[in-house]
Amino acid sequence: MESWACMLEIITCAILIFVSIVGNSCLFFSTRRCISGPLQPSFLLIFNLVFVHLLKNLVVNIMKIVYSSGDMLDSVSCKILRFTETLTTRLAIWFMLLFAVLYHRKLYYIVHPSSETPNSNHQKGHLKAVSIIWITGFGICIPILAFTEKSQHLNAANGTGLLCLKGLDKVCEIDFGNQQVEYYYEKIFLVLIDLLPLTILVFVCFWIVFLLWEQKKLTYGGIWMGDDALEIEIFRGAKVSILLTLLITSLWISHFVIICFFKNLESCHFIPALLTALSSGFSVVSPYILMLVNYKVKLDAFCCRKKEKSTIQPTNALSCPYA
Repeated sequence: MESWACMLEIITCAILIFVSIVGNSCLFFSTRRCISGPLQPSFLLIFNLVFVHLLKNLVVNIMKIVYSSGDMLDSVSCKILRFTETLTTRLAIWFMLLFAVLYHRKLYYIVHPSSETPNSNHQKGHLKAVSIIWITGFGICIPILAFTEKSQHLNAANGTGLLCLKGLDKVCEIDFGNQQVEYYYEKIFLVLIDLLPLTILVFVCFWIVFLLWEQKKLTYGGIWMGDDALEIEIFRGAKVSILLTLLITSLWISHFVIICFFKNLESCHFIPALLTALSSGFSVVSPYILMLVNYKVKLDAFCCRKKEKSTIQPTNALSCPYA
C-alpha cells in the first residue's frame, strides 16, 4: 500500500508538470503576441505569474517525484525545495491580488467616469510594485533557506514506502534552535502572510462584483453606452479575476484545513497526492482560465490577432485581452 501511495504521488506530479508546462507556455506565447508597444501592467503580471507557476512545477514537483521514487533528499535539496515552495505560493497570491486590483481600478473608472483624465502611464508604478513583491518574497523566505535541514529522526531502514507517506515538512524541517520561534514563524507568520492578502483579494472581488452589477443596472436603464472593445475586454478581465480568486482561495483553504485539522495523515495513502494537487492546482488551472478571457472561447481567446496593417479601417482590429 505504501508503494501504491508513492506511485500515485509520482503520477500526480507528472500530470501536474505536463499540464502546467503546456498551459503556461501557451499563455506566455499568446500574451507575447499581443505586445505591440510598451509593456502593459497586465502583461507584466501575467509574465510573472507564468514564471512563478513554472518554477513551482519544475522545481518543487520534480523534487517530489525524486523523493517519492525512493531517493532521500540531502540538506541542500531540502533548502531548495522548502524555499521554492514557500516563495512561489506567496508570490502567486500577491501577484493575483495585484492583478485583481488592476482590473478593479480599470473597471471603476469605466463605471464611475471621472471628470479628470486619469494618468494612463502606470508602467513604472507596476514595475516597482512587482519588484517590491519579489524582494519582499525573498526576504520573508530567506530564513527557510538558511535554517532548513534534513530531519535526523527519519530512519532510512523504514523503507521507501513509509518515507513517502511522511510529509516533506517532516523530512525537511525548519530548525531555528528554538521551538517557539519555529512555531511563530512557520505556523503563524507564514500563514498570516497568505491569509491577509487572500482576505483583501476576496474583498476586492466582491467590489468587482458590485461594480459589474452597477454596470448591468446602468445598461438596463438605457444609460450605459460602453460598447468600446477595450471596455469589453476590461469586463472580461474583471470576471476572470473573480474566477481566479475563487480558485486560489478554495485551494489554499482546502490545503490549510487538511494539514491543520486532519490528524494521522500518514494512514491515508492518497493524502500526499491530494496535498500536491491542492498546492499546485492554481499554477496548473489558472493559465487556461487566463486564456479564456474571450467569452466566445474561439481561437482569438488563445492567440491575439495583431492589428491590421491596413489603415483604411483601423477600428476593425481586435483588441487583445488584458489590455
